[in-house]
Amino acid sequence: METGVARKSTGKPGVARKRKKKSAYWLFGVDFLQEANMKMVKKVCFVLVLLLLVSGIVVAGGKSDANKKITIGMANLALGDYFTGMRNAVVKAGQDRGWIVNATNADGDDAKLVSDVENFVAQRVDGIIISGAWFNDIPAALNAAERAKIPVVLVDRMFDSQNFTAWVGPDNEFMGEQIGRYIVSLLPNGGTAVIIRGGPAENTIGINRTKGVTTALTAARNWNIQVAPDFGDWATDGGKAAMENMLARFPKIDFVFCENDSMAFGARSAAADAGRSNEMIFAGIDGANPAILAIIEGGNYKATGHNDANVIGAEGVAVMARILAGEPYNKVNVMTSPLINIHNALEYRNAGKWE
Repeated sequence: METGVARKSTGKPGVARKRKKKSAYWLFGVDFLQEANMKMVKKVCFVLVLLLLVSGIVVAGGKSDANKKITIGMANLALGDYFTGMRNAVVKAGQDRGWIVNATNADGDDAKLVSDVENFVAQRVDGIIISGAWFNDIPAALNAAERAKIPVVLVDRMFDSQNFTAWVGPDNEFMGEQIGRYIVSLLPNGGTAVIIRGGPAENTIGINRTKGVTTALTAARNWNIQVAPDFGDWATDGGKAAMENMLARFPKIDFVFCENDSMAFGARSAAADAGRSNEMIFAGIDGANPAILAIIEGGNYKATGHNDANVIGAEGVAVMARILAGEPYNKVNVMTSPLINIHNALEYRNAGKWE
C-alpha cells in the first residue's frame, strides 16, 4: 500500500480528495486574492461605519428638534372678567397644541407688564402673546423681542408701535357705529344719550367705541350726547357710580351706551335703584353672556357687540402657530364683530362665557 501520495478522488471511502483553496478575504461578493487589497477593504469599511455614525447623529438631532416642546409666554396687563377669559383661552388653545404656556399678570402695572415681556425675552421663549388691556405701547420690550427674533402676537389691544409680528382683535369703531345705528332705528325721534367710558383718557379701544356710537347718533341730527365725566374703569361698580352722577344731572335719559357690558350692567342697576328703568334703554360691547341673556329676555338691554375673548385668544394662538411653522400669516387680523340684538341673540346664547 502506498503512503503519503495524494490520489485523484474515486468517490470511494478512505480516498483523499484534493480541494481548491479559497481566499480568506471575501467581502461584498468579491474574492480578494491578494492581501494588499485587504487594506483597502478595511479603509472602505471604516468610512462606511463613520458615515453611519454621522447619519445616526443627524437623525437623532432631527428627532430632538421635532420633539422639542414649544414654550410661549403670555403677558397680561390685567385680569378680571374679559381679560381673564382672554388669558384662559390662550392657555387652553396653546396646551391643546402641546405647547407650554406661561402666563403672567401685571395687575394693572405698566412697568410690570414691560418687565414680564423682557423676562420672556431673557428666557428665550419661542413666542410671546400680549394682552395689553388699556395700555397703548411698550416700545422697549417690543424692541427687545425683535432683536431676539422672538415673534410677538398682540390680542385685543394693538400697540402704537408697529414692530409687533401680528395682531388679532376687533374693529372697535365699527362695533360702536353699528350699535349707534341700531339705537337710531329703535328711537327715530332721538333724545338724550349718556356715554360712560372705561378709561383712561388715552385708551384707544374705548375712544374708538365711543367714536363709532357718536358718529351714528350725530348723523341722525336729533340726539343730545352727554359723556360722563367719570370713568367707569371697565367694571360694574364703576359703571354704576358714573351712572348715578348722570341720573342726578339729567331728569330725562333715553339711551345709555357703555364701552363694555360690565359697566352697562352697573349703569342699568343704578337706573333700577332710582326707579327709572323704564325710561331708558342700554347697550354695551363685548358680547358678555349675561348681556346676551338680558337681550333675550326682552327688557331694556337692547344690544351688544360680539367681541368674544375666547375667539380672539384662540385665534391669537392659531396665528402664532402659523408664524412658528413658517407659514403665511397676516400682520393685522380683524375679527368679525356682529351686532347682537333681539333678532339674533339666541344664536349667541352660549357665547361670552369667560372663565
